[in-house]
Amino acid sequence: MTNKTPVPGTTRYLCPLECGWHHDVPPPSLDRIAELHVTADPAARDLREAIGSVATQALLREAEQTEAALREHLATHATEEFVRVIHDLRVEVAALRERPVSREEKNA
Repeated sequence: MTNKTPVPGTTRYLCPLECGWHHDVPPPSLDRIAELHVTADPAARDLREAIGSVATQALLREAEQTEAALREHLATHATEEFVRVIHDLRVEVAALRERPVSREEKNA
């Protein structure tokens, strides 16, 4: 994990516990499809179906890898950290609910 600015189009998943960890998913590209080891469905009847099958497989593979990275990272946090963040969020939501609404917000 590096904190350098990712290439444009990258999706960055941040740790919900705000520890600074993140997982970057690069933008779609032919190189990325090759890295994911995705191939067209041999049962595809035409080019459109073949491209669609590659896109679908790449999306699923990327989602699986992202979920695995998030689960692996979240397992490094103690239950107390989750409880603290949930408590802090509840306090923040309660404060927002009690705050008067400005004229600009009403007109938005």
